[in-house]
Amino acid sequence: MKILLFHTYNQGYLSSFFHELSVKLIQEGHEVASFSWKGSVSDRLIDGVHVIIKKKKGYFYNYFNVYSIIKKERPDVILSNFSYVNPALLFGKLFGVKKNMVWFHSLNEQIKPSKTNIFIKKQFLKLADKIIANSYFTKKELYELYGVSESKLQTIPFWSTISELKMQPSVLQFSNNKNVVKIGCPGRITLDKNQKVLIDALSELKNQTAYDFHLYIAGVGKGLSDLKKQVEKKGLINKVDFTGKLSANEMLHFYTTMDVVVLPSLFEAFGLVFIEAISLGTPVIVSSQFGALSFVQEDNQTLSKVTFNPNSEKELLEKLIPYFEKKGLPKSYFKLLYQDNFNKEIIFKSFLDTIQIKKP
Repeated sequence: MKILLFHTYNQGYLSSFFHELSVKLIQEGHEVASFSWKGSVSDRLIDGVHVIIKKKKGYFYNYFNVYSIIKKERPDVILSNFSYVNPALLFGKLFGVKKNMVWFHSLNEQIKPSKTNIFIKKQFLKLADKIIANSYFTKKELYELYGVSESKLQTIPFWSTISELKMQPSVLQFSNNKNVVKIGCPGRITLDKNQKVLIDALSELKNQTAYDFHLYIAGVGKGLSDLKKQVEKKGLINKVDFTGKLSANEMLHFYTTMDVVVLPSLFEAFGLVFIEAISLGTPVIVSSQFGALSFVQEDNQTLSKVTFNPNSEKELLEKLIPYFEKKGLPKSYFKLLYQDNFNKEIIFKSFLDTIQIKKP
Protein backbone atom coordinates (compact mmCIF):
# COMPACT_ATOMS: atom_id res chain seq x y z
CA MET A 1 0.00 0.00 0.00
CA LYS A 2 0.97 3.61 -0.46
CA ILE A 3 0.59 5.66 2.72
CA LEU A 4 0.69 9.46 2.96
CA LEU A 5 1.29 11.02 6.37
CA PHE A 6 0.52 14.65 7.15
CA HIS A 7 2.42 15.82 10.23
CA THR A 8 4.90 18.53 11.18
CA TYR A 9 8.38 17.23 10.38
CA ASN A 10 10.94 18.64 12.84
CA GLN A 11 13.40 17.66 15.59
CA GLY A 12 10.70 17.06 18.20
CA TYR A 13 9.91 13.68 19.70
CA LEU A 14 6.38 13.53 18.27
CA SER A 15 7.86 13.98 14.81
CA SER A 16 10.40 11.27 15.63
CA PHE A 17 7.53 8.95 16.53
CA PHE A 18 5.84 9.47 13.16
CA HIS A 19 9.12 9.10 11.30
CA GLU A 20 9.91 5.81 13.03
CA LEU A 21 6.34 4.66 12.38
CA SER A 22 6.94 5.45 8.69
CA VAL A 23 10.21 3.51 8.63
CA LYS A 24 8.54 0.49 10.22
CA LEU A 25 5.77 0.66 7.61
CA ILE A 26 8.40 0.62 4.85
CA GLN A 27 9.98 -2.44 6.47
CA GLU A 28 6.56 -4.09 6.21
CA GLY A 29 6.63 -3.50 2.46
CA HIS A 30 4.57 -0.31 2.24
CA GLU A 31 5.49 2.88 0.38
CA VAL A 32 5.42 5.96 2.61
CA ALA A 33 5.46 9.69 1.92
CA SER A 34 5.43 12.36 4.62
CA PHE A 35 4.12 15.89 3.98
CA SER A 36 4.80 18.90 6.18
CA TRP A 37 4.49 22.68 6.17
CA LYS A 38 7.54 24.61 7.38
CA GLY A 39 9.40 27.82 6.73
CA SER A 40 11.39 26.33 3.88
CA VAL A 41 10.96 23.93 0.95
CA SER A 42 12.63 20.54 0.45
CA ASP A 43 12.04 17.13 -1.09
CA ARG A 44 14.22 14.31 0.27
CA LEU A 45 14.39 10.59 0.86
CA ILE A 46 15.15 9.97 4.55
CA ASP A 47 15.48 6.36 5.73
CA GLY A 48 13.36 5.35 2.75
CA VAL A 49 10.60 7.86 3.60
CA HIS A 50 9.79 10.43 0.91
CA VAL A 51 9.74 13.64 2.99
CA ILE A 52 8.03 16.53 1.19
CA ILE A 53 8.15 19.96 2.82
CA LYS A 54 6.33 23.00 1.46
CA LYS A 55 6.46 26.59 2.68
CA LYS A 56 3.60 27.46 5.00
CA LYS A 57 1.67 30.49 3.80
CA GLY A 58 -1.97 31.54 3.78
CA TYR A 59 -5.07 29.41 4.29
CA PHE A 60 -5.93 28.86 0.59
CA TYR A 61 -2.31 28.27 -0.43
CA ASN A 62 -1.91 25.64 2.29
CA TYR A 63 -5.12 23.88 1.22
CA PHE A 64 -3.90 23.90 -2.37
CA ASN A 65 -0.63 22.25 -1.24
CA VAL A 66 -2.58 19.42 0.38
CA TYR A 67 -4.82 19.06 -2.69
CA SER A 68 -1.78 18.92 -4.98
CA ILE A 69 0.16 16.36 -2.96
CA ILE A 70 -2.81 13.99 -2.68
CA LYS A 71 -3.49 14.35 -6.40
CA LYS A 72 0.16 13.62 -7.20
CA GLU A 73 0.79 10.77 -4.73
CA ARG A 74 -2.61 9.01 -5.05
CA PRO A 75 -2.21 7.15 -1.74
CA ASP A 76 -4.25 4.18 -0.57
CA VAL A 77 -4.16 5.46 3.03
CA ILE A 78 -3.92 8.98 4.45
CA LEU A 79 -3.06 9.68 8.08
CA SER A 80 -3.28 13.31 9.24
CA ASN A 81 -3.13 15.25 12.49
CA PHE A 82 -3.51 18.78 13.86
CA SER A 83 -4.00 21.53 11.23
CA TYR A 84 -3.60 19.06 8.37
CA VAL A 85 -6.79 17.17 9.27
CA ASN A 86 -9.48 19.24 7.54
CA PRO A 87 -7.83 19.60 4.11
CA ALA A 88 -6.54 16.01 4.17
CA LEU A 89 -10.02 14.65 4.91
CA LEU A 90 -11.65 16.90 2.30
CA PHE A 91 -9.30 16.19 -0.59
CA GLY A 92 -8.79 12.57 0.41
CA LYS A 93 -12.54 12.12 -0.04
CA LEU A 94 -12.45 14.02 -3.33
CA PHE A 95 -9.79 11.69 -4.75
CA GLY A 96 -11.40 8.53 -3.42
CA VAL A 97 -8.64 7.53 -0.98
CA LYS A 98 -9.47 4.03 0.26
CA LYS A 99 -8.79 4.77 3.93
CA ASN A 100 -8.71 8.35 5.17
CA MET A 101 -7.55 8.46 8.78
CA VAL A 102 -6.95 11.01 11.53
CA TRP A 103 -4.75 10.71 14.61
CA PHE A 104 -6.48 12.99 17.13
CA HIS A 105 -4.18 14.49 19.81
CA SER A 106 -5.90 17.30 21.69
CA LEU A 107 -8.56 17.75 24.36
CA ASN A 108 -11.18 20.48 24.17
CA GLU A 109 -9.77 22.14 27.32
CA GLN A 110 -6.38 22.49 25.63
CA ILE A 111 -7.42 24.03 22.32
CA LYS A 112 -10.54 25.84 23.64
CA PRO A 113 -12.45 25.83 20.31
CA SER A 114 -15.52 27.98 19.78
CA LYS A 115 -18.93 26.40 19.12
CA THR A 116 -18.43 27.30 15.47
CA ASN A 117 -15.07 25.53 15.36
CA ILE A 118 -16.57 22.45 16.99
CA PHE A 119 -19.39 22.41 14.43
CA ILE A 120 -16.93 22.74 11.53
CA LYS A 121 -14.66 20.02 12.93
CA LYS A 122 -17.66 17.72 13.32
CA GLN A 123 -18.46 18.06 9.62
CA PHE A 124 -14.89 17.27 8.55
CA LEU A 125 -14.57 14.31 10.92
CA LYS A 126 -17.61 12.75 9.25
CA LEU A 127 -15.37 12.29 6.19
CA ALA A 128 -12.91 10.09 8.12
CA ASP A 129 -12.93 6.34 7.72
CA LYS A 130 -11.10 5.84 11.01
CA ILE A 131 -10.04 8.13 13.85
CA ILE A 132 -7.22 7.13 16.17
CA ALA A 133 -7.48 8.65 19.64
CA ASN A 134 -4.21 8.99 21.53
CA SER A 135 -5.93 8.19 24.85
CA TYR A 136 -9.24 7.06 26.28
CA PHE A 137 -9.79 10.69 27.40
CA THR A 138 -9.59 11.77 23.76
CA LYS A 139 -11.79 8.90 22.59
CA LYS A 140 -14.50 9.87 25.09
CA GLU A 141 -14.43 13.47 23.89
CA LEU A 142 -14.55 12.50 20.21
CA TYR A 143 -17.65 10.42 20.94
CA GLU A 144 -19.43 12.87 23.27
CA LEU A 145 -18.43 16.27 21.87
CA TYR A 146 -17.80 15.59 18.19
CA GLY A 147 -20.39 12.87 17.71
CA VAL A 148 -17.97 10.34 16.21
CA SER A 149 -19.45 6.83 16.20
CA GLU A 150 -17.62 4.27 18.31
CA SER A 151 -17.19 2.04 15.27
CA LYS A 152 -14.90 4.69 13.73
CA LEU A 153 -12.76 5.08 16.85
CA GLN A 154 -9.55 3.24 17.72
CA THR A 155 -7.39 4.06 20.75
CA ILE A 156 -3.62 3.75 20.23
CA PRO A 157 -0.89 5.32 22.38
CA PHE A 158 2.48 6.66 21.29
CA TRP A 159 5.85 5.14 22.06
CA SER A 160 8.99 7.18 22.72
CA THR A 161 12.20 7.14 20.69
CA ILE A 162 14.30 9.12 23.20
CA SER A 163 15.94 6.12 24.88
CA GLU A 164 17.40 5.06 21.52
CA LEU A 165 19.24 8.35 20.96
CA LYS A 166 22.98 8.55 21.45
CA MET A 167 23.72 11.29 23.95
CA GLN A 168 25.90 14.09 22.58
CA PRO A 169 27.82 16.68 24.65
CA SER A 170 25.74 19.59 25.99
CA VAL A 171 26.47 22.96 27.59
CA LEU A 172 23.56 22.52 30.03
CA GLN A 173 24.65 22.76 33.65
CA PHE A 174 22.91 21.31 36.69
CA SER A 175 23.75 21.23 40.39
CA ASN A 176 26.34 18.57 41.25
CA ASN A 177 25.66 18.78 45.00
CA LYS A 178 24.46 15.31 46.05
CA ASN A 179 22.43 16.81 48.90
CA VAL A 180 20.36 18.90 46.48
CA VAL A 181 17.36 17.12 44.96
CA LYS A 182 17.11 18.10 41.30
CA ILE A 183 13.48 18.49 40.22
CA GLY A 184 12.59 18.85 36.55
CA CYS A 185 9.42 20.28 35.04
CA PRO A 186 9.36 20.18 31.20
CA GLY A 187 6.61 21.51 28.94
CA ARG A 188 5.07 24.65 27.52
CA ILE A 189 4.69 27.38 30.12
CA THR A 190 0.97 28.08 30.05
CA LEU A 191 -1.83 28.13 32.61
CA ASP A 192 -3.06 24.64 31.72
CA LYS A 193 0.43 23.17 32.27
CA ASN A 194 -0.03 24.30 35.87
CA GLN A 195 3.59 24.90 36.89
CA LYS A 196 2.14 27.26 39.50
CA VAL A 197 1.13 24.39 41.81
CA LEU A 198 4.71 23.11 41.83
CA ILE A 199 6.09 26.56 42.73
CA ASP A 200 3.56 26.83 45.57
CA ALA A 201 4.41 23.35 46.83
CA LEU A 202 8.15 23.99 46.78
CA SER A 203 7.68 27.31 48.56
CA GLU A 204 5.83 25.46 51.31
CA LEU A 205 8.59 22.83 51.41
CA LYS A 206 11.26 25.53 51.78
CA ASN A 207 9.38 27.27 54.59
CA GLN A 208 8.53 24.13 56.56
CA THR A 209 11.57 21.87 56.13
CA ALA A 210 15.34 21.88 55.75
CA TYR A 211 15.24 19.87 52.52
CA ASP A 212 17.40 21.33 49.77
CA PHE A 213 16.29 21.32 46.14
CA HIS A 214 16.75 23.00 42.79
CA LEU A 215 13.97 23.23 40.22
CA TYR A 216 14.70 23.27 36.49
CA ILE A 217 11.80 24.43 34.32
CA ALA A 218 12.32 23.52 30.65
CA GLY A 219 10.17 25.22 28.04
CA VAL A 220 8.76 28.49 26.81
CA GLY A 221 5.29 29.94 26.58
CA LYS A 222 3.07 32.94 27.18
CA GLY A 223 2.97 32.25 30.93
CA LEU A 224 6.74 32.59 31.39
CA SER A 225 6.70 36.17 32.68
CA ASP A 226 3.98 35.46 35.26
CA LEU A 227 5.72 32.29 36.42
CA LYS A 228 8.99 34.17 36.94
CA LYS A 229 7.09 36.75 39.00
CA GLN A 230 5.62 33.96 41.13
CA VAL A 231 9.09 32.48 41.71
CA GLU A 232 10.34 35.91 42.82
CA LYS A 233 7.32 36.49 45.06
CA LYS A 234 7.83 33.13 46.77
CA GLY A 235 11.54 33.87 47.40
CA LEU A 236 12.72 31.01 45.19
CA ILE A 237 14.93 32.89 42.72
CA ASN A 238 18.05 31.03 43.88
CA LYS A 239 16.19 27.72 43.77
CA VAL A 240 14.78 27.84 40.23
CA ASP A 241 16.37 27.90 36.78
CA PHE A 242 14.44 28.50 33.55
CA THR A 243 16.33 26.63 30.82
CA GLY A 244 14.23 27.84 27.88
CA LYS A 245 13.37 25.53 24.99
CA LEU A 246 15.67 22.51 24.84
CA SER A 247 16.79 20.47 21.85
CA ALA A 248 16.24 16.71 21.65
CA ASN A 249 19.77 16.06 22.89
CA GLU A 250 19.39 18.59 25.70
CA MET A 251 16.13 16.94 26.78
CA LEU A 252 17.99 13.64 26.97
CA HIS A 253 20.51 15.28 29.34
CA PHE A 254 17.64 16.88 31.26
CA TYR A 255 15.70 13.67 31.91
CA THR A 256 18.74 11.59 32.83
CA THR A 257 20.05 14.22 35.28
CA MET A 258 16.88 14.89 37.28
CA ASP A 259 16.21 13.05 40.54
CA VAL A 260 12.50 13.41 39.87
CA VAL A 261 10.35 15.02 37.17
CA VAL A 262 7.02 16.66 38.03
CA LEU A 263 4.27 16.95 35.39
CA PRO A 264 1.40 18.97 36.90
CA SER A 265 -0.91 19.64 33.91
CA LEU A 266 -4.58 20.31 34.61
CA PHE A 267 -5.44 18.22 31.53
CA GLU A 268 -3.33 16.38 29.00
CA ALA A 269 -4.71 14.41 26.06
CA PHE A 270 -1.72 12.06 26.21
CA GLY A 271 1.46 13.60 27.62
CA LEU A 272 4.49 12.54 25.62
CA VAL A 273 6.82 13.98 28.28
CA PHE A 274 5.56 11.31 30.68
CA ILE A 275 6.55 8.34 28.53
CA GLU A 276 9.81 10.04 27.48
CA ALA A 277 10.85 10.30 31.12
CA ILE A 278 9.80 6.81 32.24
CA SER A 279 11.35 5.18 29.16
CA LEU A 280 14.69 6.46 30.52
CA GLY A 281 13.92 5.32 34.05
CA THR A 282 13.53 8.87 35.36
CA PRO A 283 11.24 8.96 38.44
CA VAL A 284 8.06 10.91 37.68
CA ILE A 285 5.24 12.45 39.69
CA VAL A 286 2.43 13.02 37.21
CA SER A 287 -0.97 14.69 37.22
CA SER A 288 -3.84 12.19 37.33
CA GLN A 289 -5.24 14.00 34.27
CA PHE A 290 -2.61 12.63 31.85
CA GLY A 291 -4.22 10.58 29.09
CA ALA A 292 -1.19 8.29 28.89
CA LEU A 293 -2.16 6.92 32.30
CA SER A 294 -5.32 5.45 30.76
CA PHE A 295 -3.14 2.80 29.09
CA VAL A 296 -1.50 1.65 32.33
CA GLN A 297 -2.68 -1.79 33.45
CA GLU A 298 -5.37 -1.56 36.12
CA ASP A 299 -3.58 -3.99 38.45
CA ASN A 300 -0.61 -1.62 38.89
CA GLN A 301 -1.02 -1.04 42.63
CA THR A 302 1.99 1.28 42.92
CA LEU A 303 0.61 3.86 40.48
CA SER A 304 -0.98 5.84 43.31
CA LYS A 305 2.56 6.74 44.47
CA VAL A 306 3.21 8.30 41.05
CA THR A 307 0.02 10.31 40.44
CA PHE A 308 -1.53 13.31 42.17
CA ASN A 309 -4.51 15.65 41.90
CA PRO A 310 -3.12 18.67 39.98
CA ASN A 311 -5.28 21.00 42.07
CA SER A 312 -3.77 19.77 45.33
CA GLU A 313 -0.52 21.30 46.50
CA LYS A 314 -0.71 19.06 49.59
CA GLU A 315 -0.99 15.87 47.55
CA LEU A 316 1.94 16.89 45.36
CA LEU A 317 4.11 17.47 48.44
CA GLU A 318 3.16 14.05 49.82
CA LYS A 319 4.45 12.44 46.61
CA LEU A 320 7.61 14.57 46.54
CA ILE A 321 8.81 14.02 50.14
CA PRO A 322 9.97 10.40 49.60
CA TYR A 323 12.52 11.62 47.04
CA PHE A 324 14.09 13.88 49.67
CA GLU A 325 14.20 10.96 52.11
CA LYS A 326 15.75 8.59 49.55
CA LYS A 327 12.58 6.46 49.66
CA GLY A 328 11.22 7.24 46.20
CA LEU A 329 10.40 4.55 43.67
CA PRO A 330 13.49 3.16 41.88
CA LYS A 331 14.39 3.85 38.26
CA SER A 332 13.70 0.18 37.47
CA TYR A 333 10.02 0.65 38.38
CA PHE A 334 9.61 3.43 35.81
CA LYS A 335 11.43 1.56 33.06
CA LEU A 336 9.19 -1.46 33.65
CA LEU A 337 6.12 0.80 33.69
CA TYR A 338 7.09 1.95 30.20
CA GLN A 339 7.96 -1.50 28.87
CA ASP A 340 4.73 -3.07 30.15
CA ASN A 341 2.37 -0.41 28.85
CA PHE A 342 3.97 1.33 25.85
CA ASN A 343 5.58 -1.58 24.05
CA LYS A 344 6.58 -0.46 20.56
CA GLU A 345 5.85 -3.73 18.79
CA ILE A 346 2.37 -4.11 20.32
CA ILE A 347 1.49 -0.49 19.45
CA PHE A 348 2.76 -0.92 15.89
CA LYS A 349 0.74 -4.11 15.43
CA SER A 350 -2.40 -2.25 16.56
CA PHE A 351 -1.65 0.43 13.98
CA LEU A 352 -1.10 -2.14 11.21
CA ASP A 353 -4.46 -3.72 12.02
CA THR A 354 -6.12 -0.30 11.88
CA ILE A 355 -4.80 0.67 8.42
CA GLN A 356 -5.90 -2.56 6.76
CA ILE A 357 -8.24 -1.98 3.83
CA LYS A 358 -11.19 -4.33 3.64
CA LYS A 359 -11.70 -5.97 0.28
CA PRO A 360 -15.02 -5.10 -1.38
